[in-house]
Amino acid sequence: MLDNKQNEFNFKNYTDELMRKVEQTLNLTHLSFNHTEESKRSCSLILAEKEYFVDFSIMFNLLGADQLRVDISTKENTAVDKDLHDLKIMLKDLMVEEWMQCVWLVDYQSEEFAEDLYKNIHSVENSLRRLINAVLSHHLGIEWWSFMPTHLTKKYSQRINGYREKAPGFKDVYANLLSIDTSDLISILKFKTYKIKSQSIFNTPDPFSPDSLVHNPALVQFQYIMSDIINNDKSIEDHRADLTKLLEEQMEVDIDFWESFFSPLFSCTLREFSGKWENFSKDRNHVAHNKLIDDKLYRKFKRVMDDLFGKITEAEEKFEEVLKIKSDDFLEYMKMYEAENLHRVQIESRQAIAEQAGIEILSQDQIFFLFLEHVHETFGNISDTIYYRTDIDVTYDEPETLESEKIFEVKNNILGTSIHVDADTLIDEEVGCTSTLKLSVYYNANLKENFEISFLNGEAEYNDDQGTYMPKIADELDVSDLEKIENYIFGLLEKEMPEISEDDLASFIRETIKRNSGDF
Repeated sequence: MLDNKQNEFNFKNYTDELMRKVEQTLNLTHLSFNHTEESKRSCSLILAEKEYFVDFSIMFNLLGADQLRVDISTKENTAVDKDLHDLKIMLKDLMVEEWMQCVWLVDYQSEEFAEDLYKNIHSVENSLRRLINAVLSHHLGIEWWSFMPTHLTKKYSQRINGYREKAPGFKDVYANLLSIDTSDLISILKFKTYKIKSQSIFNTPDPFSPDSLVHNPALVQFQYIMSDIINNDKSIEDHRADLTKLLEEQMEVDIDFWESFFSPLFSCTLREFSGKWENFSKDRNHVAHNKLIDDKLYRKFKRVMDDLFGKITEAEEKFEEVLKIKSDDFLEYMKMYEAENLHRVQIESRQAIAEQAGIEILSQDQIFFLFLEHVHETFGNISDTIYYRTDIDVTYDEPETLESEKIFEVKNNILGTSIHVDADTLIDEEVGCTSTLKLSVYYNANLKENFEISFLNGEAEYNDDQGTYMPKIADELDVSDLEKIENYIFGLLEKEMPEISEDDLASFIRETIKRNSGDF
């Protein structure tokens, strides 16, 4: 609606001329006035294959000034109709120079812009609220709100009762973040907790002793300020700045919420995100307070909100990935823990049965270490016997796993020959089953002989008459091959690696060739 600057004007001629300018500028394909009265004129037009209707109404106020009301409508959806937006702005621009004042009575397109944007506002705000709640609950527990500063917790306390009264269905829901302002959400991301430094005025053995006070002027100042405040509580305002500065110097960051919890999730810096959130908060207020929104502002708000929502959504997705990995790791740990716990219970139960029956029922580890004990004794004896020989190097490594591995090796430094032993363990810890450790002897990488030790796990059965467990299969350890392998290795050493010096090397080689020739 516009107020006229002039006392009189020709209504028909003005509206005809006005619409001709619109037709020429916007390249209308159709324009016609279909209704004309003394104080009202209506026209239809086609712009970009869409039909629009414009109504002009002339009125007079009590002061005698002309007022012109313009109504624009269409049958189409108006929210994303840029042509409608261009039409209304052009009419306004053409008319505003001729009239004293332009009053925007109603704009349904602007309202639809606002309705659409408010959905985006709701999504952006709640996505950040959701992310904050999820991340901090994960890291700090459900009581993370207790870390928050008083200006937030106080605001929550003041508002929450009113919200609960208006929505009793949610009265038992912990809705702390829904009770604070949009701009306050960024302060949670920036929040830091503090702790006393390891080296501070308070961390000396006796901070208030005369010697400490002499060498610590900050402590003297603190003592003076506190004495003054205790004697006159009104003096706290006089000391507020000095006391705050003094205490700040004694503190250091304990938890930086952004760096510790949120930075790994966001693809931008805190400064960048804070700037985007500040702009969003301003845009939000424009929309929420029913300000007019044109097409350009709508697209700008939409772009800003989409960008911010995208960054928060990306952070949420990363957090969900972290939770999934941690959840999978935890479930895997629980499976292993339950399996180990079940195995331990089974072992304990078998041990109890074995004690009643007077037999041995050993676990996998127990059988392995039983084998290891006897193997160590045998190869330790071999190593000790040939320790002082200077022409050979001896290496013995205890088996560490059930996999096949080299455990013993003798290398002749003069001849370049070697003897080594591989151990291959096969253990079955079930009752009544046999476990073995095979020892394979090689000379110059050629297999010469296999030896084997074994352990038979005992087995028991319950005797109803006796009311206890009785032996069914007695446990049995057979390590007789260890003596055989010891003798075999000594024999192989005597035959293939007799102790010789470099001076005797030539004669030894001749004898070896002669002996081998005789074998043919």
